[in-house]
Amino acid sequence: MSSDATTERRGMSPLDLVRSNRDGAMSLTKTVALVAYALVSVLFVHLQWGKPFNEGLWMIYLGATIFHAVYDKTAAQVKAYQEHKLEADRQAPPATSTSVGLR
Repeated sequence: MSSDATTERRGMSPLDLVRSNRDGAMSLTKTVALVAYALVSVLFVHLQWGKPFNEGLWMIYLGATIFHAVYDKTAAQVKAYQEHKLEADRQAPPATSTSVGLR
């Protein structure tokens, strides 16, 4: 494996859940999403504790969770693709016009 720090694999830390993938700084967006999921989970468990199982409520919860995860991953992939494309455009040599002479 390469000695380069960007390609070296390491174990995951719980703090990786709230750190930015780009520079390792704390991400407010990830922190808010994690806290919101925790609060909604606690709320749903509280509403269901000691009551008969309510499928509809859990389906709404799971649907919202899955939708958010798919949306988040799709948005991250689109952003990564766009950044990669912009970086490739910056590194590409400038196009030169060549004239084709008619004989």
